[in-house]
Amino acid sequence: MKTISILATGVCAAAFGAAVLAAAPAAPPPIANYYMDAATASGFGAGMMGAGGRPNMGQMMNMMSGNAPSVAHTLELRLASKTKAPAAPSANHLIPPSLQMGPTLPLVTPAAPKPVKETSGMPPGYEKPKGRMLIYWGCGEHAGAGQPTVIDFAKVAAGQVPPGMAAMANIARTASVPRSAPGYGEWPNTKDSRPVPATGSLVGAHKVEGNYSPPIGFTLAQDFMPGLNLREAGAMPSGAVQLGWTPAPTATGYALAMFGAGQSGDVIVWTSSKSAAMAPALDYLPPAEVERLVGSGHVLAPATSQCVLPAEVAKASPAGMIMMIGYGPEAHFAEAPKAPKWVAKARFKTTASLMLGMPQMGAAPAAVPNQQQQPRKKRKRFGIGDVLKGVIPVPGQ
Repeated sequence: MKTISILATGVCAAAFGAAVLAAAPAAPPPIANYYMDAATASGFGAGMMGAGGRPNMGQMMNMMSGNAPSVAHTLELRLASKTKAPAAPSANHLIPPSLQMGPTLPLVTPAAPKPVKETSGMPPGYEKPKGRMLIYWGCGEHAGAGQPTVIDFAKVAAGQVPPGMAAMANIARTASVPRSAPGYGEWPNTKDSRPVPATGSLVGAHKVEGNYSPPIGFTLAQDFMPGLNLREAGAMPSGAVQLGWTPAPTATGYALAMFGAGQSGDVIVWTSSKSAAMAPALDYLPPAEVERLVGSGHVLAPATSQCVLPAEVAKASPAGMIMMIGYGPEAHFAEAPKAPKWVAKARFKTTASLMLGMPQMGAAPAAVPNQQQQPRKKRKRFGIGDVLKGVIPVPGQ
């Protein structure tokens, strides 16, 4: 009986302890979250985003002649606070001198968007999308079995969504922006949208001060990632195209995609992923997620320096736009180890792009030993509008 009594007492004590743990209040979430996104762009279109985000005529002419800057840096700063901003919200990011942009960058609260009146039914002039999208995947001289996946836009409009459509949505995914926070400020903005100097550095002490959030302070040891120098490294006798780049020391993995237009009006899409169903996003991804995708073969490993665009893809769209991302590291900071008043996260990436068959527009060709360059047939030029035509229905067109 005594043994049973002791056993019962132990069970009761354990149950009581579990109840106390269950009833313990959770740590309060941070008052403020700070997001810092640092991106490097190289190749086609790099360095064209001036004040206001619009290239001028001089920049466009430089790009066409191959004289555009080879590497450009961009910075996105976002402060989201649970504290409601006062009538005159104010916040600033105090930056290190090495960034070469003065002492501070203002974090401006954007004007509230005007409410949009909801309408039912299709807008006047709406036409159902027409045409097809052909999706290829994988690095190699030839496309693998079962390719391409064909998406008929008319069937999609009718509600018949094929498997490859989800992968395309994943490629286009963008990072979420916490604009709905009670207190919010961002840079660049309507007050200040200066370009980041090509020689500017993020390394050093950073502080964020505002009238709707606690003071934030952290020191960055990570700088902008280098350019990837994405280039065509020669055509193979089969018509496949060798793509090469310079690996970034801090990259966690790479992904490539091509968007083009076929002679019959088809939209041509290719990704370096091992399958169409798992095309990774061409945007920031956490290092742990990139590591998982590298392990499954859907993202190229950090040491990779080349990929072959299959002959079938190059033939279907000889002048496609190739886009690439080198996923980068993240740096996390907090006011305190437990129940911090603020947390901050800095993310890094490096991207590159080039026009297939037009190495002078953003990238110089690299010589390949013992490899003859294959002549390309002259094809009709296409524009971005041709690539997107039929993908997204545009009212009134």
